Amino acid sequence: MVKIYLKNMKKNWKSGIIPPAVVAIIVPIIAAIWPELEEFSELFQTFLENPFFEAFLGHLGIGDLSTWMGVYYMYIFIWLELILVFLVIFFPSRIITTEVDKQTLDMTLSLPIPRWRFLLEKFSVYLTYNLIYPVMIIVLTVISTRAMNEEMNYLVLTYSLIGIWMWFFVLGAISLLCGALFLESRKTLAASATIIITMFIIVRIGGMLESLKILKYFSVFNYMSAGRIRDAGVFPVGDFFILLGIGLTALLGALFIFQKRELTY
Repeated sequence: MVKIYLKNMKKNWKSGIIPPAVVAIIVPIIAAIWPELEEFSELFQTFLENPFFEAFLGHLGIGDLSTWMGVYYMYIFIWLELILVFLVIFFPSRIITTEVDKQTLDMTLSLPIPRWRFLLEKFSVYLTYNLIYPVMIIVLTVISTRAMNEEMNYLVLTYSLIGIWMWFFVLGAISLLCGALFLESRKTLAASATIIITMFIIVRIGGMLESLKILKYFSVFNYMSAGRIRDAGVFPVGDFFILLGIGLTALLGALFIFQKRELTY
């Protein structure tokens, strides 16, 4: 029933495991240098009040940098966001275009399953491997925090990491939709990069300029952001359903287009 899914889980294990491991390893690294960072927390706080850094960091830079949790959020989630932007542009968009580039799409689609199911199973591999991010980060955070005898709100951290996974889902679905629309690698990458980087920028501009505040509501990065979850301390139900709606719309659009379109490439 899920032959494509299982085959690609096995085939893509390296690209699925290595990026989360690279991201998660920064947790013990930051924990190791936390005593030195704590000494300069006031200087960092003043430095980050610069309008440029306030705009770039958003809510992540507003926390109390004299605490482990404040510094943790700033470093870990900035690193996560930057890696995420790169991954959601390149990985989901290539689910279709790689088959086209290798000229194996006709052979692949000759399998006795609908096109939409083929695409959904491959996208599910991407989503499954992205679950490794919250798991690895939480495990290493618990170990590092206890080793230092510091405090961390693990429930709020879990909410924040759910938000990151939702970004992987929504932005990945948008990137997949670009792949279904354009089929060709360069056009797909250009379209997904333009959309995702534009959303990354406008949420910063909207946070920096009051007159352009409305812009941030058009960005996926405005919803379920780690900094806002940390500040609120509760699960953002409204933001969750906004992201779910956008993600499902983009995913269903990609499946429908891929199922119905003429594959001329």
